[in-house]
Parts: sequence; structure tokens; C-alpha cells
Amino acid sequence: MPKAKDQIVQILEEAGVEYVFGLPGGGTMAIFDALYDSSIKPILVRHEGTAAVMADAYGRITGRPAVIMGQGLFMGSNATFGIMESFLSSSPMLVLTDTSDAELAQHPSNQSGAGEYGSVDLPAIFKAMTKYTTVATTPKEAAIGTQLALKHAISGRPGPTAVVMRTASIMGEVDLEHPPFIHDTAGYLNMGRTQAMPGDVEKAASLLVEAKRPVIVAGNGARMGGAAESIRAFAEAWGVPVATSYKGKSILEETHPLALGMAGVYGTKAANTAVAEADVVLVIGAMLRWQDTLREKPTVWNPKAQKIIQIDVDPRNTGWTFPVDVGLVGDAGAVMEQIVEAAGALDGGDTAEKRAAAVSAMKDGAGYYNDPSMFEESSPVTPQRLVRLLHEHLEPESLITLDAGNNRVWMSLMYQSKAPGSVFAPGGTAGMAWALPAALAVKLARPEKPVVAVTGDGGFMMAVQALSTAVQYDLPVACVVMNDSSLGMVRQHQGDRVIVSEFTDIDHAMLAKSFGADGVQVTDSRDLPDALRQAQASAKPFVVDVVTDRVPSPDDHRAVPRGATET
Repeated sequence: MPKAKDQIVQILEEAGVEYVFGLPGGGTMAIFDALYDSSIKPILVRHEGTAAVMADAYGRITGRPAVIMGQGLFMGSNATFGIMESFLSSSPMLVLTDTSDAELAQHPSNQSGAGEYGSVDLPAIFKAMTKYTTVATTPKEAAIGTQLALKHAISGRPGPTAVVMRTASIMGEVDLEHPPFIHDTAGYLNMGRTQAMPGDVEKAASLLVEAKRPVIVAGNGARMGGAAESIRAFAEAWGVPVATSYKGKSILEETHPLALGMAGVYGTKAANTAVAEADVVLVIGAMLRWQDTLREKPTVWNPKAQKIIQIDVDPRNTGWTFPVDVGLVGDAGAVMEQIVEAAGALDGGDTAEKRAAAVSAMKDGAGYYNDPSMFEESSPVTPQRLVRLLHEHLEPESLITLDAGNNRVWMSLMYQSKAPGSVFAPGGTAGMAWALPAALAVKLARPEKPVVAVTGDGGFMMAVQALSTAVQYDLPVACVVMNDSSLGMVRQHQGDRVIVSEFTDIDHAMLAKSFGADGVQVTDSRDLPDALRQAQASAKPFVVDVVTDRVPSPDDHRAVPRGATET
């Protein structure tokens, strides 16, 4: 009879898992040992939080779960940042961990990690931030629990799942001769894409075709649901402009004539104007959180004056923020394909040409990605100029990972993506320290693409240990650090009462070299193009440390009232 540790690895192989990110410890050391002869690649991180962020980003770009693994105490503490982001951003992930037997309790291992007196409740911690958590007390429970966790991670709205195991269950033998039987894992994962009701699809298509000023708002669910191609097809066929949420940024490349950029608090004037003036809004895989809707600003989002069509894989999300005229429940890609087909049977005449011309004129009037501050050279470098130079000098196919704070505001607002699906951003917890670990996972998933992390100095220092992993596994990502020696957004909001939000000056490029990476510090915007060329040509991980001016980030002044334009 096989031991559970070996059976678990076999299950992961059957499921097509490619990577395990983690730190060996406790009972999971046995599973790491079982990976020794496996095709699955274990990646050693320097912090459990990095493992979770890497799995989150890997799930976003591939749609498949990676595994994070380590000792329960630290997976239930250090890794929670990335697990919560995965949960709130609908990224598939599998957490394999133990109950840290005999280390947490005063008496036997059955008390350890299970919420007994004198211990901690690890299952409750994981249940609070996963779609599914199971506790394995026997070897067969560990094996079957892993299969079910993989199924839950990718079914419906994707998300993280966890298997919390007693050490004895990991090391014990699995009885394959008696029920419940263990079947091939692939059979649990064969799931078709769900489609919406045909009558509802036809109603939605008619509303969009007959609308005077329709607009699409695409979110992270459109990305995860593989809807990008059908969104492009529909937009081009009918001249419908496309805005995105923060996590949906780059669903349609923002250089496209029908792209509006990001809507919301930190969105473009063009996107918010289009939503405000729309009579029909098609929302695709966007949960319409406060930032997306300018805090539900009625002059922009108004269900009394707008017809709202919402597509989501989870029926609870349709009509959650605003009442909808048509709710379409299903995979975003499958439902959009239905809409494209249904609309194709309708006659729109020259509607597409007229709409496209109106979109172009509106974008010109809104100064679409043409803010004068983006073209002004300076020392130190302004964030606006930095972002514009990234747009001009990064390879068009570059994949970009963002972080949190003012740096993400500038990037989401002013970075004009040149390729579809090229920007990845944290937006569940939207916490600092996401960009650099995420870039490593994106590089593992797409080794042929240039990968660039853009972060602030606060977030970079919280994740700096990820450079060691990048060097060890030969992952030549570039990391651009906006270095203003402060927690920029916090400092900005403090006004004149600045407290615990300023740092000592650090040369992050020099720090990168100590890891065996490379880097350069830039203090003048005129020197930045050459630094970006060096970073993209480097065979090593490369940090471009940009000494940045403390320019306040924009707020929601770009929101415009219905039917009005900003002056």
C-alpha cells in the first residue's frame, strides 16, 4: 500500500500541477521528500507570503492551481496575505499543510492545531479565507481531501482551498482495496463551461445593439473566464467601447481604438465619462466594488437611468451592487460567445462606425493618456514621467505586475498597456509586497515573455527576499522601484501631521547586487530609458531604483456627472 505522501504527489501529477512553492517544515517535509522523483517542480521561497503570492499570480495567468506547502503554524500566519488575495481575487490555489503536531498543545497531538485549549485553531484560520478546507486525520482522508480540494479550487468561481493534515495521516499507508476508493484525479476535474439561458442572452444582445451609448466594463472575471477574444470581437463588430476595473486592466490593450482604460476612483476621464453617459452598461466579471463605481456615485452609475447587464459565474454577484436588467450566470468567455452569436443575427446597419467615431472624439476631448505631466523631464523623477517612459521603452509584449500604494495608482491610471492580458494587479486585499513575487510566478508560467514588476519602495522592502529565489531559479525579471523614501499614500493622507511614514534613503539597486542580481539607481528621468534597456537586456534579475518626486497621487476628481464633461 502506498504511503499518503506518495499518493498525494501522484494526485498532484494527475491533476497537472506544475509547481509547489514553499518552505519544508513539520509533516510536510515528507511530501517534499516524495517530490524528489516527481515531475512537479518545487520552488524554495524565503517567506511563506512569497509562496502564496506566487501561487496567486500563477493561478491568474494559467487558470490552474499551484500548490503552496509548509508547516501549519506559518502557512496559517505568514502565507495568509497571499491566500486572502487569492480568495478575494478568485485565483485557484491549493494549500497543503499540517497541524504542527506536538508543538502547539500541552498534551497529545490530537489537541495540536485543532482549536483545543492551549493550542490554535488552524482549520478555522484556513476556513475563513478559502473556498474549501478539509482536515485529514487518516491517510485516505489526506489523499481524497487533496483531490476534492483541487476540484473546488477550479470549479465555479475559482479560489484557494486547503488540506490540513495530521502528521500521522501524511506518513501512513493508504488502503486502496476498500471504499471509499481512490479514482484517477483527472475525472474529478473534467468540467464544462457553464452558459447563460438563451432567452436572457437574446434580450441582452438586443439591448446592446439598440442602445445609443453602450459601454462594456470588464473585470478580473473576464480575464479568468477567458473572455478577452469574444469581448474584442463584440466590441469591434458593434463599436462598443471597453472600460475595465482595476484587476481587469489590459483585457483589451489600451492602445486599441475602442479601449477606454480603467474606470473608477483612479480611472481615466474617458472611461468614467463613457460610463456616466451610457444608456446600457455590460458588466463582465466585475464585482463593482466601491473603487470601481466611484463609491457608487449616482452621477456615474445610476440604475434608474441606465440598463445594466451583468455576467458572472457566481449568481450571487449579479445584481449585488446595483439591480440589473439582465443577469447572465455562467463562465464569462462562454456567455460572451453566446452574446456575439446572438448579436450577429441582428441588423445594426452602420451603428458600429458611428459609435466608433463618437468614441474616438470623446477620447480626444478627454486627453486619453495625454496628460502634459507625463512628458516633463525632471530630477527627481516624477511618477507621471516614469510611467510614460515605461510605456515607451518596455517591449510591447511585456507582462507587468503591480503593487499597492501610490505606485499602483499612477500605473493603473497612466500606464497604457500595449498587449491584451499584459497587466496583473492585486485588488482583493490590494496589499503591498505583491508585485515582485508575482513577477517570478508570471515568469515561470511564461518564460518566453519579458516580465516587469513595478512597486514602491515600501512594498519592495517587504518582498526583497524574493530576489534570492529569482537568482536561485534563474528568473530574469526586471523590477522598477518608485523610491520616494516613504509610504507615499499614507504620508499623503497624513497632510501636515506626518508620522511613521518616512524611511531612511536606500539604494535598492545596490541591495539587489548583494543577492547576486543586478541593478542601477536613476535620479534623472533622462537617464531612465537607458536603465530600462539595461534591465531588459540583462540575463539576471534586475532592479531599476528610481528616485521619485513626492507628487500627490490623483483622487476621484476624474469622476464626471451624467451628461457633463470636465473642464
